[in-house]
Amino acid sequence: MTRLASPLLTAAVLAASAGMAFAANAPAAAQPPAAATAAPAPQVKDHARPTQSRAAGDRMTAALNLLEAKGYGGFSDFKPSGKDFAATVNENGQHFAVTVDPDSGQVTRQG
Repeated sequence: MTRLASPLLTAAVLAASAGMAFAANAPAAAQPPAAATAAPAPQVKDHARPTQSRAAGDRMTAALNLLEAKGYGGFSDFKPSGKDFAATVNENGQHFAVTVDPDSGQVTRQG
């Protein structure tokens, strides 16, 4: 009886391990889709500024870049002035006011 039990036990172990290997390599259709078991993705809210504020910030950045490009690296009192921007610049030890129009790319000396 021992001679017969040993081969039967070996066959049972081999059959069980083959079944486990088959389950691990089962086709995707047999396994539940990942989306069905996963939690829904959280909703992300866009907290960005409105487009109008973004455009105003872009114009201000363009005005600041124009001042630098025109050689007015030392300036102060930069502020909006109507549709343009105003600043006090320092050139060769002298201070004077300028108006910056970022739309046209003009920096105009005042007075």
